[in-house]
Amino acid sequence: MSSNNNTSLSLAIIQLQTGFRYSSLILGFILLIGGVLGNILNIIVFIKTGNYKNNACSLYMFVRTFLDLYVLLAGLTTKILSAGFQIDFTLINRIWCKTRFGIAEINSESTYTLTCLQAIDAFICSSPSVGVRQKSNIRIARYLIVGTVCFWSIHEIPYFIFQDLVIVDGIPMCITTNTIYAQYRTYVFALGIISITPIIVISIFGFLTVRHMKTIAVTRTLSSLTRQTISMALFQIVAVLVFNSPYAASLIYSLITADVVKDSYRRAVEQPILSFIGTYSYGPFASSFYCYCLSKRFRNQLVVSLKEVFRGIHMNQVFPNIQRIRAHTELQTQLDN
Repeated sequence: MSSNNNTSLSLAIIQLQTGFRYSSLILGFILLIGGVLGNILNIIVFIKTGNYKNNACSLYMFVRTFLDLYVLLAGLTTKILSAGFQIDFTLINRIWCKTRFGIAEINSESTYTLTCLQAIDAFICSSPSVGVRQKSNIRIARYLIVGTVCFWSIHEIPYFIFQDLVIVDGIPMCITTNTIYAQYRTYVFALGIISITPIIVISIFGFLTVRHMKTIAVTRTLSSLTRQTISMALFQIVAVLVFNSPYAASLIYSLITADVVKDSYRRAVEQPILSFIGTYSYGPFASSFYCYCLSKRFRNQLVVSLKEVFRGIHMNQVFPNIQRIRAHTELQTQLDN
């Protein structure tokens, strides 16, 4: 009887792991394909409209698009290969072990910082005070963006030093070799900086922006561009909360139960669930385009931008053909003469 129970339990564990593995794989491909396509469309729209040149919030969004694109291509792609196909290049190549996650973290940290700056800028732009609204400045935004990337690049220098490919009991592992820095990455960085801080900042300024917008509806009229960027920023805030909250909860759970002795069944159940949540946490990097599409003005800009792109491609295809026909005609005329 006990043997049958153990067999049933083992089958249940295998089914659970298989289910979460395939779910994580499918979700990863959806986020990767949808996110890459969406970020490329974002780039097209921002370049064609040029709003990022004069609007601080649009500039934050524009720069974030490139950062998100890199995180998806370098971070999510390798996670899909590792979790879905057991292909982990960090366990094979020492250079990739030391650089892959660090470079991806520079981009993800910069993305979350710009998301916070985007939320703060939306709050400033929606303020009833003229003096406060004047604080939203494209020149200051450029300095903040450069400062953000430089700060996080410096912050990740210890990672490139302490992260290494080592052999533990004959098994290759890409781990942080410094214990103190490993604890900092877990408790301060992963939980505090990446998870909780962005959630708190964007929640506070998002709430205050909504309050401003209710007041503005009566007291003054915003420009269409300002209304658009504020609404796009608010939609992005919701997306970050939806995707980041489960990841923050999973980190808190992992830290709370770090010293708990877990049996094989509990570990077998937790591992695929945490892996699925890890894939799910890439949502903020893949969802910006779809959040922006909730703005009617952005959808109209997208249609116009795509028409211009396809018209340009068509014209480039037509004119060379005409030129080749004209050149052939002139050459034939010369030969006839």
